[in-house]
Amino acid sequence: MDQLTRRAGVGFLKIIYTRGNRTETLASISTLRKILGRFVRHRVFYEISSRNRRGHEFFSTKNTFVVGSIEVVNRDYLTITIFDAHNSTHSIEILNPSAMRIYDETMGKGFAVSFLSESPGDVETRCYLRDEGDAGDGIGERSELDKISLPQLFEYLEEITQVQGIAAPPLAPPHATL
Repeated sequence: MDQLTRRAGVGFLKIIYTRGNRTETLASISTLRKILGRFVRHRVFYEISSRNRRGHEFFSTKNTFVVGSIEVVNRDYLTITIFDAHNSTHSIEILNPSAMRIYDETMGKGFAVSFLSESPGDVETRCYLRDEGDAGDGIGERSELDKISLPQLFEYLEEITQVQGIAAPPLAPPHATL
């Protein structure tokens, strides 16, 4: 690792993998960009919280958004900025984190990372990011009714009209006479 990396603080960012329970030091900025690149164009849930070491929480904020881009800069200290794809005034900035924990062992829960930053006075700030899935092509998530077939929809309508005691005409597929 070169002197510039050590002096700028990237050499001190610990990466903690929950799968295999191993810890290593970040080798390069490009490695960090590759890890965080998994979030670009995906819907992400985030929670940012700050607390003292005794567990007293000062604040916590939670939200979801689609990640447009991620910028990693290493000048005097490591800065990670995550930009919202649909709101140019919304971004998350993580300054000089001391550790990054990678959560990828739980199938079905999605890929997640958390950054830990420590300040004097035993104050710890945590930024947790969890991949909620591909943002798609701009079409909102399909509802349950959008996911069923037309015959299933007719069966569903027949069931609810019978339960409610509504006399509904028998549902038959439409036909045309020529």
